[in-house]
Amino acid sequence: MSDFSNQIWWTKKARIKAEKRLLRMDAISQSLLLWYSFFLVAYSIITLVVKVASLTETAIMVALSVLVLLLTLYVNNMRFKERAMLMKQCYEQLGLIYGAIGSSSDIDSLKKEFHSILSISENHKEIDYYRAVDGEYESASDKSKLSKHPTEEQKNSIRMSNNGWCVSVLVLIFLPFIIVAVIRHYSQV
Repeated sequence: MSDFSNQIWWTKKARIKAEKRLLRMDAISQSLLLWYSFFLVAYSIITLVVKVASLTETAIMVALSVLVLLLTLYVNNMRFKERAMLMKQCYEQLGLIYGAIGSSSDIDSLKKEFHSILSISENHKEIDYYRAVDGEYESASDKSKLSKHPTEEQKNSIRMSNNGWCVSVLVLIFLPFIIVAVIRHYSQV
């Protein structure tokens, strides 16, 4: 495999992983916003029946409601789905160039087209590239045919990233309960 076709192959694979990352970020952020909205509405209804510890607690809940509104605007401005769609367009077009390498003698025009396609979307992150290399390596039946093999550092980065995601999401899921517990604790002191 030539260096150019190799570059296209790995760029395409990294863009596929970037699309998956962006779609995952969209799903998680939308789910968390829905969860926070539900929690705040449910908590507001409960506080109509059960007396709150103090007016401070009510004020903090109103502030958190405004914060959820601002977070909703921020998440929507991140445009995760739109960015993922651009990644998909990019890697689909890269696949066409990759397929044309064997039948085209004009490599220079393919290189120009390659660089033009890369401008369709943002660049993938380094972790997307690591995931692409590791994913291809793990799924390859003949690993010796691959031009790149994941290093231990890349595998560690993937593990750390995955663990970071899990911990972050769990903390964000339980954050409303933590906030209520802290507010109640300090309003009783």
